Amino acid sequence: MAGNKSKNLPSFRAVDELVAFFESHDMGEYWEQLPKAEVEISLAKNGRHTSSNNTGKRWTSTQLRQLRQLASQNTPTRVIGLALGRTENAVRTKASEKGVSLRLKNQSSYYRRKK
Repeated sequence: MAGNKSKNLPSFRAVDELVAFFESHDMGEYWEQLPKAEVEISLAKNGRHTSSNNTGKRWTSTQLRQLRQLASQNTPTRVIGLALGRTENAVRTKASEKGVSLRLKNQSSYYRRKK
C-alpha cells in the first residue's frame, strides 16, 4: 500500500464496532494504522499434527516391542502412534518393514460399546 495516503482510523470501544466499520469501509485506506498480527497456520490434514516428539529418531527395541504388542491387541494405528510418540505414517512404515500386521481383527475388542 505504499504511496497511498491513509485515512485516520476512528477509535472503537468494542470489536463489534470495528467489524461493523469495515463492513462499509475499505480496509486498504486504513492499512498503515492497523496493528500487525502474527498468525500460526497448520497444514496438517484433518487437524492432525504431522510431526511427533520422536521425528527423525531411531526406533528403540522397546518401541518395536510395544509396536508388536499394541498391534497384536487390535489397537488402531493412530493410537499406536500416540503411544509411541510417532506419526501414524511412521508406525505404518515401520510395521511394514518389520512384517507387523496393523489390520484390525474383529474390531469389537477395541471399539466395544457398553450396553
